[in-house]
Amino acid sequence: MWQTITNLWSTYIVPILQWGGWGLFVWLLWYVFKHGEKLDKWVARIDKFLLWIGIKRDKQYVARDIKGKINSASKKINKEAEGVVTKGIDIVWVNEENIEAFLRSGKVVIRMRHHSNQNKNVVNAVMYYVKTGILHTGKRYLPEKIQLALDFSLTKKILSEEADDGTAIDYFSLNMLEPSVKNDRELEKRFSTIELMEDRGLLTRILLREIRFIGKKLYPRTPTQEMLKETERFFTFLEPFANHRGGDDDIKDWQFVDKDIQVGILYVAKQDTISVHGLEPYQKQLKKRIEAGCKRIYIFGRQKNNLSAIKTLTKLIQKEVPTVKVHREYYFELRGGKTSAICAVVSVE
Repeated sequence: MWQTITNLWSTYIVPILQWGGWGLFVWLLWYVFKHGEKLDKWVARIDKFLLWIGIKRDKQYVARDIKGKINSASKKINKEAEGVVTKGIDIVWVNEENIEAFLRSGKVVIRMRHHSNQNKNVVNAVMYYVKTGILHTGKRYLPEKIQLALDFSLTKKILSEEADDGTAIDYFSLNMLEPSVKNDRELEKRFSTIELMEDRGLLTRILLREIRFIGKKLYPRTPTQEMLKETERFFTFLEPFANHRGGDDDIKDWQFVDKDIQVGILYVAKQDTISVHGLEPYQKQLKKRIEAGCKRIYIFGRQKNNLSAIKTLTKLIQKEVPTVKVHREYYFELRGGKTSAICAVVSVE
């Protein structure tokens, strides 16, 4: 950030001050303070303009454009699942074809070749950013196909956030994603399941969070077959929820209690149950999951009445079990359109 501001000062602010632009300077300071993650985007636009008028700044523009896109999209992911994304990225241009990415001082540093095709630059950077900077301590405990499918899905998610600004998502789909899943049935199945999780609000709110907890618990231990099989069982446990279409008959197991992962899920969805019995049936289900050994119970609901019911339910359980902690998040599910939803996480100490 400070390096970017220093470059901004020497390259753009000093000339502005020489022309008496103090008002613009004050406005720029305020904007950087309020919207730090957008700084690279604005500087990229200035570089693009300088490039348009004939000043050679193509590599600077490309690097800032990539950084702005990734930082903006990553900030949104971190809002949904705090702590899963490494904040910050630096692009270093080299003359080698091999791409190298590593962590340094809390940032992802990517050494890559500059291409005239900006879509290729963006896609390469995002793919290596996802591989290195998102859940790098936890993903190593996932089976290979799930790990690869997750990286593809997160790359698509980041590129989709910026789809209005370019066609990098199309380049990624045609040149990276489709060729990879076309001839690999298992990878295609894993990727499709993760995409359904994304639509249901489960990707960032359950899967990524639990992978992060696994990383905190196990890293830097070498992954064992036992660890890999447990995370695969957990992924299989989540599949019915990703494919859920309404009603409870298609879901048999509502809790997953294993050696390193202990999770329960609860849907508050039946208005007739609440109308007749109140919240007592849901209180019993919640306590049942806690008694079974679940360390985190994810409670989901949609529509206005259920949102209010879940808020009341979590307050009641906090009174009954004072040691639990509750985090509530309101968001939108994608089910043929945006639907108001809530996810409350009950953490058992």
